[in-house]
Amino acid sequence: MNKHEPSLRPSYPGYSLKERDRRWALARRLMDEEGLDGLLVAGQANRGAPNVAPDVYLSNDRAGGWLIFPRKGVPSLLSWNGMHILCHAVETKLGHAPWITPENFWPTKDPKNLKKIFEAEGLQSARIGIIGLDGGGPRLESAISQSAWENIQEALPKVKFVKVWHKFARMIVELGSEEIEVLKQCADAGERMSEAFVDAVKVGANETDVYSAVMAACVDAGANCSGFIIHSGPNTPAWGFPDWLVRPVRPRALQKGDIVQCELFPSYGTMETQQQVCVALGDVHPDHLKAAEVARQAYEVGLKKLRVGVTFGEVSEAMDAVVKGVGGWFVTPHIHSLNPIAIMAGLSSYGMDKFSEAGRYPPVAEKPMIGADIVIKAGMSFAFEPNCHLGDRRINIGGTVLATDAGPIELNKVANRMVMKPA
Repeated sequence: MNKHEPSLRPSYPGYSLKERDRRWALARRLMDEEGLDGLLVAGQANRGAPNVAPDVYLSNDRAGGWLIFPRKGVPSLLSWNGMHILCHAVETKLGHAPWITPENFWPTKDPKNLKKIFEAEGLQSARIGIIGLDGGGPRLESAISQSAWENIQEALPKVKFVKVWHKFARMIVELGSEEIEVLKQCADAGERMSEAFVDAVKVGANETDVYSAVMAACVDAGANCSGFIIHSGPNTPAWGFPDWLVRPVRPRALQKGDIVQCELFPSYGTMETQQQVCVALGDVHPDHLKAAEVARQAYEVGLKKLRVGVTFGEVSEAMDAVVKGVGGWFVTPHIHSLNPIAIMAGLSSYGMDKFSEAGRYPPVAEKPMIGADIVIKAGMSFAFEPNCHLGDRRINIGGTVLATDAGPIELNKVANRMVMKPA
């Protein structure tokens, strides 16, 4: 495999004020189109380095605050904790150009401070777009607790709040030029993690050995990953974080004939990429070989269909048809947007009744596609993750793809087909 120098970490000068102005212009366009006097954007704290957190998108600072963005004027930030102010001050001295000025950077998310800002901006009876009541992505990168929401309403009883996340997500999914450069570096980190995964998969190693090698590769690449999915075995349809991250059990040791798979989630500079790496450890069941062939066909169909001007629904349905055509089933979307994850095929979307244990559980309802009508534009980033189950045997492959006017660009290679590795 093509190796990287261990000491070669990605370097980027940071988002410029030009990028700030581009993002703030999108926020103001949202306010104009929705007839809003401002925005209140909530973020989630204690999530490590953020990826596509709505508050970070507009503040270029640490996640977990409340950002108040008046239609006229500049944003203010109520930080999650006073520690963030210390970081802001130190990083400013180091030469970073903050988007939020010190006088607009408030300690803690105190409703009394929120009220002061609204009064200073003349927004006590305003119409305000809010991001946090309807989520900020499937991982809830933006959410307001019930108690916090009650405190906000008590502090601002005359304000009319309007949920706007879903519309804003559709506006920001088309990346700017600076974001694309950061995305490519994030994808490079994912490629190094993928290589580390393949190298670490061997008979006798256990899942934690593989996990450690991948996380080390992520850190060495200068990226962040709060966790990833890994499963192994000769016959498993499961997907999700491993059981030893859920409960106190022994990690599984890898054996000859295993299929070892992962889904990686590296983030860098608030951009996220994903990689679905699949390794066959020695000879595997013919159904696995067939499922890998079908998944690769779906991947190629997706690449062929992903063109500027085509709808997301057309791409997703074309990929679905490949797996359905061989009697396969799937439990995760074959494609979804990244940065943010706001456009996706339905999860648990087709055929889980074919799972051998399905009769022991309540039926799983199909989930509708989100954003089928969205037209593909240059600058949109997507996770390609075609997966095919034949019986209880599952294969999942794919990496990150960028839509451009000249056609799709594959930002990953290792994950795009099943890797055959001698036992």
